[in-house]
Amino acid sequence: MMPYDIVMCPGENCPIKQECYRFTAEILGRQDFFGTAPYSLTTNFCDYFISNRPDENQIRLKAYQIWQQAGYPDGKSVEHWLQAEKELM
Repeated sequence: MMPYDIVMCPGENCPIKQECYRFTAEILGRQDFFGTAPYSLTTNFCDYFISNRPDENQIRLKAYQIWQQAGYPDGKSVEHWLQAEKELM
């Protein structure tokens, strides 16, 4: 998904804006925005939330690639996992 393919969020008064891709994604050229943040303070929920955090499968794949690039060393799985998380954030 590319940032210009989705409606972005202005994030005002939204407590989860830093975790939402619609707020944190880089703006590329012309971009559509919601008029106001769609987060509901009544329900404490946003129907349009897209997490900007990588999922476990993305981290696993990246950690595997790091392990391969490092020459397949033993005993470095946690280090590679943490590096993968950092690179994907």
